[in-house]
Amino acid sequence: MAKELTLEQLGLSQDDLAAKLVDRIAENLLTSLDYDEEGGEWRSKSPFAKKLDKMIKDRLDVIINDMAGKHVLPVVNELVENITLQETNKWGEKRGTPVSFKEYLVQRAEAWMTEQVNFEGKPKGTDSYSWSPHGTRVSHMIHKHLEYEIGTAMKGAMQNATTSIAKGLHDAVKIQINEVASRLRVDVKL
Repeated sequence: MAKELTLEQLGLSQDDLAAKLVDRIAENLLTSLDYDEEGGEWRSKSPFAKKLDKMIKDRLDVIINDMAGKHVLPVVNELVENITLQETNKWGEKRGTPVSFKEYLVQRAEAWMTEQVNFEGKPKGTDSYSWSPHGTRVSHMIHKHLEYEIGTAMKGAMQNATTSIAKGLHDAVKIQINEVASRLRVDVKL
């Protein structure tokens, strides 16, 4: 007769076994990747781990956005409102008048929109070999937008006209064929 082994004889207590079991279950639940030896690729192992990862990521996003709203955005807003920029020469000596950041952005946007471009909308530095001014960037953009809108409208109008003309021709031909068919008389003689 075989003698039964107890946990104590194996050097384990019931608490040790329970702790190891809980650790192993938690490890299996939280393991999100498993390497497939036969397929040679990583595959997802645990849907619970995926949910937990998503919940952690979402919570971190909320915390980071909250911290940015409280600490970073006020500093950035203050900098944008109060910073002044002034042009300097190559030795760092100030020249010209200082401008606020907003004024600087407006000047840069205005310079960009009024810059001369060629017929393709490219400024002089892009292709200066055969470059010739065609207008400002904003006029080029408006021209391209109008060209697109008018082209789209014309295509739609042509499609409608073609459909209407084709239907009218079909009906007219049908009427003429019916008239010719009604005038025809077929005599059969034996």
